[in-house]
Amino acid sequence: MLYLTLFLFLLGIGGFFFITTRASVILFESRKSRPDNHVYWIYRSPWLIWLIDRQFISSIILLFQYSRLVKQVLDQVGTSGSGKRVLQVSCVFGNFSQRLADCCHRFGELFILDIMHSEVRHARHKLSTQRQQAGSHYLQADAGAMPFQNGGFDHVISFFLFHELPPAMRQKVFDESLRVLKPGGSFVYGEFHKPDSPLVRRLSEIYFWIFEPYARSMRQWNPTATLDTKAWRINRVTVMGGYFQVVSLERLSTQRSEVGAVLTAPLDCRRPAARCHATGTREVLPQGVA
Repeated sequence: MLYLTLFLFLLGIGGFFFITTRASVILFESRKSRPDNHVYWIYRSPWLIWLIDRQFISSIILLFQYSRLVKQVLDQVGTSGSGKRVLQVSCVFGNFSQRLADCCHRFGELFILDIMHSEVRHARHKLSTQRQQAGSHYLQADAGAMPFQNGGFDHVISFFLFHELPPAMRQKVFDESLRVLKPGGSFVYGEFHKPDSPLVRRLSEIYFWIFEPYARSMRQWNPTATLDTKAWRINRVTVMGGYFQVVSLERLSTQRSEVGAVLTAPLDCRRPAARCHATGTREVLPQGVA
C-alpha cells in the first residue's frame, strides 16, 4: 500500500508538471504569430508562479546544485567599480534575483527583463524590500528583440533560460545578449550541459523528452564555437559531472561604443492590469563607454 501511494503521488506530480510544461507547448505551438507561444503555462499564470516558485522546488529541479550554480554566476559578475548596469534576461524561480540584486546594488543598478507580464510583476514583488527595490528596474519585452541600443550594459546575466527556448529563438536571445554588452563587459549564463556519465545522459534525455522538449537540442548547441577568440575571452565551468555549466563571455574589444543603450522608462507593475505601464521619463544609458 505504501509503494502504491508513493507511486500515485509521483505520478500526480509528474502529470502536473507535464501539463504545465510540455502540454502547454503542444497547445501554443499552433499560434506561431505570438512571440510568447513557447512559454509554458507555469510561467503564464500568477497563481502557478506563486505555487511553484519555492526555493526547495528550485533546488530539487537543479538536483540541489542551485546555490552552487548561483554562486558560480555571481562570482563572474564581480563587485568592483561603481555606476555599473546589469541586465538579467528573464525572471528566475528561487532566490537568484534577490542575490543578484544584493550584489548589484553595492555598485550599480539591476534591470530585469521578461516577456511575460506575470513574471515581471512577480519579480518586482520578490524584490519588494526597500534595500533591494532601490536601483532595480523592470521591463516586459521579448529577449529576442531587446529594446536597447548597442553596448549599454556592463554585465548581462541569464540563469537557465536557453533550455526553455526553441532553437531559433535561443540563438536570437544569445546574439541580443552580446549586442547590448559594453566593450569590456561580460555575458554569463548558467545552463544544462552534457553529463560525463552515459547513464545520467540517458536518464536526463528521458526527463527532457517528457518535461522539457526544447532542452533536448541543448547538447548540440554551442554558440561560443563561432565567436572570434580575439574579441572574446570564453570560460566554461562544469558542475556535477558535466550535468550543468556556467559560461562567461568577456568582450575584449576596447573600442568605444558609438551609441548608448536606450531604455523605455522602468515599468510600474503594481497595478493589476493586463500589461505593465511605463512611468517616469525616458532614461538614456551612457554614451560612448570605453
